[in-house]
Amino acid sequence: MVNAIAYEYSRKFHMCDVQDIRQELWVWFLEHPAKVSVWNLKDGKESDKLIARSLRNAAKDYCQREKARAVGYKVEDNYYYDREVVELLLPAVLRRDLNAPAMTELGFTKAKKVASEGGNWFAMMADIDKALSRLTQEQLTIIYLRFGDGCDNVTLAKELDITEDASRMRVNRAVNNLLNFLGGTRPRKERDYTEEELNEQTNADTRSDGDLQELRTDSTEQGMD
Repeated sequence: MVNAIAYEYSRKFHMCDVQDIRQELWVWFLEHPAKVSVWNLKDGKESDKLIARSLRNAAKDYCQREKARAVGYKVEDNYYYDREVVELLLPAVLRRDLNAPAMTELGFTKAKKVASEGGNWFAMMADIDKALSRLTQEQLTIIYLRFGDGCDNVTLAKELDITEDASRMRVNRAVNNLLNFLGGTRPRKERDYTEEELNEQTNADTRSDGDLQELRTDSTEQGMD
């Protein structure tokens, strides 16, 4: 897992050496022993999913810091698009509407002191328009139907002759890809569990395992009856 994630991010950030990323990921294990011990108690797939998510976040955080150092800017200067902001701006971008939503509707205050906090909707719309051009034709069509034509998931499902759940998943996938082309989500600084949190998590997992074992026992006894 470590090798695969390190390689994945070395391809995304060419200035970062895969060995350095790999070393950073092993450091994550050393800095989060409590989380690792709790997550290892879960079933294999769930444990792998939790650890992989944290490792990808650690790799992204490291690579963005290295990119900022190599190019010559501060990581704090990066602006990360929130999904809600993108979805509010999409109709205006798709319709080439210059009357974009007010900044207060997008969750911004009128006073902005830091460039990375955003608030320039002309620039934001240009970013989104550029990112749209990188989507596949299928995803672009879904974005147009959902945000340009205003189709809800039920109408979209009928239009594409798919189930409502499938239409919801396709919209989410298209928007997630759009967000990735806009720079991805903000990396979060992850901390390890405190001793109290560790005990709570361990007790919760123990109770869950006990309930599962009791359920299996009941099922076995019913089968014997």
